Formats: sequence, structure tokens, C-alpha cells
Amino acid sequence: MVHLFLAHFVADHGFTDNAKIRHYKGYKLIEHIIWSIFAFLAFTFDTLLKSTRGIVVLLTMVAIHVAGDIIRTKIQSDRMKLHILELSELVVALILNFLVADLFVYSYISKEFALYLLGMAVVTMAVTYVFKNFYPGDENYNDLDGISERLAFYVFFLGKSYWLAILSLALGFLYKFWKRERTNLYTWWISPLSAIVITVIWKMLIF
Repeated sequence: MVHLFLAHFVADHGFTDNAKIRHYKGYKLIEHIIWSIFAFLAFTFDTLLKSTRGIVVLLTMVAIHVAGDIIRTKIQSDRMKLHILELSELVVALILNFLVADLFVYSYISKEFALYLLGMAVVTMAVTYVFKNFYPGDENYNDLDGISERLAFYVFFLGKSYWLAILSLALGFLYKFWKRERTNLYTWWISPLSAIVITVIWKMLIF
């Protein structure tokens, strides 16, 4: 059961640009923090709020997450510290998730669906995080095309529509060719390759 870990990941990567969070100030930062709290509640309200242990762990995780959001804005110019912060939060989220994993058995979100959503987040936003922070390392890098390509492959492949999965990569290839992006290796082959690797791993995890 990965509900709490999934909530943390979605709060910082789902429907938001993680690279931009470090630059948030004032109202924008408060807005993100509020969104994060709702993200945590969306995945845990029906389980963790029903016991003292669950409430304590949830509040602890939310406090750590919010603290991380604030600290991120203070160290935005130091890439190494930012990556250590991100990794530390992920580790803490995993540990706290383990402490209440048994409570998620009764969640309206099944174990399989939670893993499916986590895989969807990894195949899209985790890969984008790598592009923006490591290679090519451009915070303003637009990975919308890559996200669409990887997400389509993930959904079709796990849905056993293998020909549609292959077609999605082929169309992505043709689209990039049309845009003449052959020299951008990170969009040309790393994106579809990461889609295949992550999706195959998740297929083994879920099924």
C-alpha cells in the first residue's frame, strides 16, 4: 500500500511543475501548500483520519512536506541541496507510509490502483524531473510532448492494447521528426525508452 507516498509525490509533481515550486513566493507558495494538503487528504481521508496513529502520521507527513516546500525556496540556487531535499522527503514518505500501510487495506483506492497511479506519475513527472534537473538540466525545458508520449504508452500497454502502445511511440517519433528535433537526443530516444522500461517494471509490480 503506497497511498501516503503517492500523495506526497502527487502533491509536488502531479498537475504542477516541480522546478517552479522552488521559485514560489507569498500567495503562490501558500496556494501550493494548500493544494498539497488537499492532495494528502484525497488519498488518505477515508483511512488515516479514523485512528490516532493515522492522524499523527498524516499530520507529521504534511508538516514535513510543507517544511520541504518552504526550505526549497530558500535553497533554490543550490542544485545539490535541492536533490538531497527531494530524496530525503521521498525516503521519509516511504518510512511513514510503511508505518500505516495496514490501514490502507480499507481504502477506497485499491492497492493495484494506487500502484497504477504511482506508475503513471513516475513515467510522466519523474522522467521530466530528470530532464529539467540533470539532462539536459534546463528548468524551462518543455516536456509536454514527451509526457503525452510516455503516458499514452503506459496506459495502452498496461491495458494490453500493445498495438496502440507501439502506435503511440511511432506517432511520437513522427511528430518529433516533423518538428525536426532529431538532434535533441533526450526527447528523441530517452523519453520513449524510459516509457518502455518503467512500464514493463510496473506491469510486473501490478500483475
